Amino acid sequence: MTTSEDVDVTTTPQIYGASELGVLSVTAPGAAHPRVEYVGGELFVGLLEDGVVVTQGQIDDAARPFRDAVVDAVASDTSLPQPADGVILIEDDEAVAAGILIEPERIAAATLAGDPVVFALSRSAVAIVGADDEAGIGRVLDLAEALFDAGGALVSAHPIILIDGAWAPFRWKERFPALELRIERVLRLFSVRAYEAQSAALARPDVHLADPKIQVREDGVTLTFAAWPKGTATLLPVVDNVIIADPAGNVSVTTMGQFLDAAGDAVVRTGLSPLRYFVPGAAPR
Repeated sequence: MTTSEDVDVTTTPQIYGASELGVLSVTAPGAAHPRVEYVGGELFVGLLEDGVVVTQGQIDDAARPFRDAVVDAVASDTSLPQPADGVILIEDDEAVAAGILIEPERIAAATLAGDPVVFALSRSAVAIVGADDEAGIGRVLDLAEALFDAGGALVSAHPIILIDGAWAPFRWKERFPALELRIERVLRLFSVRAYEAQSAALARPDVHLADPKIQVREDGVTLTFAAWPKGTATLLPVVDNVIIADPAGNVSVTTMGQFLDAAGDAVVRTGLSPLRYFVPGAAPR
């Protein structure tokens, strides 16, 4: 695109998940926050100009609708990779991936088993699969785990489905009950990565930032847990189980629901995204 000063600027789209935007609401609030166009589910598309994020402050002063700028920035090439075993994988081409999110009619020619479902797992790996393709969904779960194991930034494990030309959340656990354990595992893996990014942004000396960890039970069920040093001010993530360690060295385990019920009004639900609860106490030692 060209600015009003007639200086050439390269504008490219950038895909965001809700958890990343939640972290940025702390580190880059208000006018410094990225300006984004909502797509559906947990997904949004923003813009970069010469690699620099376009912010809410810049767009507030612009006369042109932001969506028009996003549409111009997505790839003009509407062709998609050919499906492999039922899965279309857009790799390392965020402009094409953003294009199908902003203009879903680009998927119309794709041969899929059912309505198109999109998994924006990371900015470099966006998968499209048919809503009736259980085997294809299984392959996407494999990809999601591989991306987590690789250690890079992730976007979202919550898929969206194209219905009547618009994106909506895809209720995949209900559609594929046989995959429920694997789906729950991937959702927990992605939540762990989101909390890790949040902890890095929130780090401060007067509060303990409890990070969730993964536990795989003997029956194959994947759970998350976090530790609360009793008496210590803590920002506690939403997990399956809370490990309570008191100053005397005693350790007990409770579910998150039981922990919140027992704490009552002493624990404060924050406005952070991903969600955390503030447990009052002394500064960490």
